[in-house]
Amino acid sequence: MKKTSNEDKEEDFKRLYELYYAPFCLYAKRFIEDKFTREDIVSDVFVSLWNNVDSFDLTSDTAVGYIKICVKNSCLNMLKHQEYEWNYAETIQQRKPLYESEPDSVYTLDELYKMLYETLDKLPENYRKVFIESFFKGKTHAEIAEELNISVKSVNRYKQKTIDYLRTELKEYMLILFLFLITKCWN
Repeated sequence: MKKTSNEDKEEDFKRLYELYYAPFCLYAKRFIEDKFTREDIVSDVFVSLWNNVDSFDLTSDTAVGYIKICVKNSCLNMLKHQEYEWNYAETIQQRKPLYESEPDSVYTLDELYKMLYETLDKLPENYRKVFIESFFKGKTHAEIAEELNISVKSVNRYKQKTIDYLRTELKEYMLILFLFLITKCWN
């Protein structure tokens, strides 16, 4: 009885797995210290190869080269992701809290407005006025320019510089603050 091509592919894959799984786990050790992580990476590469088994001649050196490249790239991607996580954790630990409270606390709307006003108080008076008139009172740039006796271009510039400053100082809270500001302006 003659084997089907699917049986041949399955047999070729099984042979490739048995021959190269352990050596590729050792190869991955060049990049990754943790044994279980290395084994997971190599297993994932073999699963990917099996999912694309029709695209490869599993009896050729090309398949082995492909596995080697995939293992190396997966290890490097894992390291890159780990470095990103470590940098993020380090940044979070080093950051001074903007507002004195517990690090995971939830702020009320009043507390968020207080942070906003405290930050706005650090700005020059014209910048602060333009922002308040525009966002809290809903005035147009022309109305603000006339009221403050400045050009519309200056209003635009002050408003943009204030937003940039707030983005830097209140970056973790900007989205929620602007949502509140927008809803307040539309009410």
